[in-house]
Amino acid sequence: MTKEMTVSDIMSKRLISLHPKDKLKRAKEIFKEYQIHHIPVVVMNKIVGILSQGDILYLESVVNNSFDRFIQEKRFELQTVEEVMTSPPICCQMHADVKDVLNVMLEKRINAVPILDGEELVGLVTSRDFLKILSDQFTS
Repeated sequence: MTKEMTVSDIMSKRLISLHPKDKLKRAKEIFKEYQIHHIPVVVMNKIVGILSQGDILYLESVVNNSFDRFIQEKRFELQTVEEVMTSPPICCQMHADVKDVLNVMLEKRINAVPILDGEELVGLVTSRDFLKILSDQFTS
């Protein structure tokens, strides 16, 4: 990893996003279909939250202990993303140094950081992106 590397060099640029009023059932479908772990929540090109697969898994474990299967499925059909998402999300600007973003992730104990150009969401950096950099260092 070079000192000149910015977060725009490693971020995922092809993003799938949700709206706060989307149902959790849709989020579960996206996590499963695209094999991703974080989904930015956006309104009019501005990020308002982030939803992680861990948020969904936590809800499922709570529901499994409290309700029968039918109630569990209905809850995901009725509950919205905004009821579960982390808001406001911790974001960084696209020209931020990779090391600075990594330090934010470590300090805040988070696994994904939405990347902005001004106020517009342009990417997402995850702990997996940093593992890829580390792996590349060992194979170079």
